[in-house]
Amino acid sequence: MSTASLYRRIGRRETHSSRAGLAITLALLLSLALLWVGVEAVLAAIGQQPLLLAPADIVAAALEATAAPAGILTAIGVVIALLGLGVVIAALAPGRRGRRTATADRTAAVVDDRVIARSLARTASYAGDVDPDQVSVSVGRRSALIEVTPTSGRTADLGEIEAAVRAEIDRYDYRPALRPRVRLTKNGRTGS
Repeated sequence: MSTASLYRRIGRRETHSSRAGLAITLALLLSLALLWVGVEAVLAAIGQQPLLLAPADIVAAALEATAAPAGILTAIGVVIALLGLGVVIAALAPGRRGRRTATADRTAAVVDDRVIARSLARTASYAGDVDPDQVSVSVGRRSALIEVTPTSGRTADLGEIEAAVRAEIDRYDYRPALRPRVRLTKNGRTGS
């Protein structure tokens, strides 16, 4: 196996989450439901009182459900369909962690989005000549939003901040790539 493919595999493993938790939870719920049905069937077979519902009562209720109002049946069907759709989407959609890979010559580098946000906040505060508390950064899947609150009575150069932030992002070549958006707030803030 080549080094590049090994690094890609390690990067994918560290940036995507497993679906094992969802699968285990669904398997446990299904097992508990089947265990309950089995216990109810055994209790009915030996003539004991049911824990919750007797199997005969469950079958009778299911057969009588066709006599229920159409609105109630439709609502129940929609809820079940939405739950099923949610499970299918969760199973097929890639689980993404708040991390991304960065290109490095001889290593697989994985960087947390919070670290990237702190780095961009520091860069924007230096470029805009504002206190670091006056910069807010949120890193999403493909973009980074940097919001700078200038100090009252002073102007911050939006172009200079954008250039500094873009240079910071370009230096590391993140995958998936980040597109920075810098915004200056309308109201200033008293500097410290």
